[in-house]
Amino acid sequence: MSVLATTLSRKQRELINREELILDTAQTMLNEHGYNYVTMDRIAEAVEYSKGTIYNHFASKEDLVCSLCCRFIKNLIDVFEKAYNYDGSTRERYSAIGIGYSLYHQLHPLDLQNIQTLKNNAVREKVSDEKLCEMETLEQKITKISLNIVQDAIDCGDLDKKHQENISTIVFGCWSMHYGALLLDQSDIPLHALGFSPVVNMLWKNSNTYLDGYQWQPLSDSTDSKLLFEQISSALFGNEINTLKRTA
Repeated sequence: MSVLATTLSRKQRELINREELILDTAQTMLNEHGYNYVTMDRIAEAVEYSKGTIYNHFASKEDLVCSLCCRFIKNLIDVFEKAYNYDGSTRERYSAIGIGYSLYHQLHPLDLQNIQTLKNNAVREKVSDEKLCEMETLEQKITKISLNIVQDAIDCGDLDKKHQENISTIVFGCWSMHYGALLLDQSDIPLHALGFSPVVNMLWKNSNTYLDGYQWQPLSDSTDSKLLFEQISSALFGNEINTLKRTA
């Protein structure tokens, strides 16, 4: 039992457990039937609590979906922190973020779709300011991890100091590359038939080319990129890889 759990009262623990049950149920419903199917009535029926009880936890269906997105971002923060603390060069640590991000979305492909749902203005405008603030705080936290690794690279000389003003640009470029590729991978576009598969491997190659363009040391032609990919993956994300193998 965690330290936090031992300091909470029984009622507080019950509230947390009930909220997690509601979120888990809503997640399953979203994954199986889509956003339009999900209602507070259906969730209440599934968890066997009154609709009023559901509203005690979430002011609206949109707030509930936002909470799911916050949980998803928290999971990604754990992935990014693993990469940040990896015992390797700054480039290896930054590359580990891309690997972890890709593996996570292979395991939880619908999380990205839920984020996309929340980006829809018709949905987002119904989310409370409190929930939007919570999500924005988490997004800032996860972005800061990436920014800090780039700053570390500049500080230790792996990246030229002239890129001090480009830190956000470097991070945005990698993020948009991975985000876009993974969305394409989940689309109906026949990527395999078009020769764009497997996406994770292509992302790894593109990321190396991108970072080489900034002269981020060590350059990819001075290392065994395939071996490095395997080393980082097994060191940080062994459980995720084993899960993917079992479900393949």
